Amino acid sequence: MSDILSTLASTLAKQGAPMLGGLIGTAIGGPVGAAIGGLAGKAIESLADAFGVPATSEAVTAAAQTRPDAPAVIATVEAQAPALIKLWEIEAQRVTDAQAAEIDKGFGSWQFWRGAWQGLIIGGWAVILFAGVFGGGHVVPMLPMADIVSAWGSVTLTWLAVFNGGHTLKEIAPSIGFGRKRA
Repeated sequence: MSDILSTLASTLAKQGAPMLGGLIGTAIGGPVGAAIGGLAGKAIESLADAFGVPATSEAVTAAAQTRPDAPAVIATVEAQAPALIKLWEIEAQRVTDAQAAEIDKGFGSWQFWRGAWQGLIIGGWAVILFAGVFGGGHVVPMLPMADIVSAWGSVTLTWLAVFNGGHTLKEIAPSIGFGRKRA
């Protein structure tokens, strides 16, 4: 994957888009690459939209290298790059503010239950693994292992849906007229 990103970054830089090339090139590796990866993804999506191709680095690279209108399309997206960076900075600040607000509230019962459920789910998988590895000895499951894994997988997926879905709903509810409005 980093080879295709490197190729795309150099192609963009050669075609007069140093900002886009830098954003995508930075996502190739290292801790800075991990932090900036979301921005590189947004740059690739913007280029894919402009080219009318799927939002994959391979498709965007192929379009940037083969299409005759590529320099003009890339120049248009490059002109929008500062706004893209600003949008990414706003999103990153919102995440930071949300984490700071949770920390400021202190440890509450809702945080206890989040950790308790996560511990229960991890512990359940540990027991299943133990029973699977040592099941032929003194530990004899009451159900076939496939049924146990399926059932506990359902518990895990339900927890993930409630936790992640709940946070998503909490974020979008004020914008559609439900819940508390943001300040």
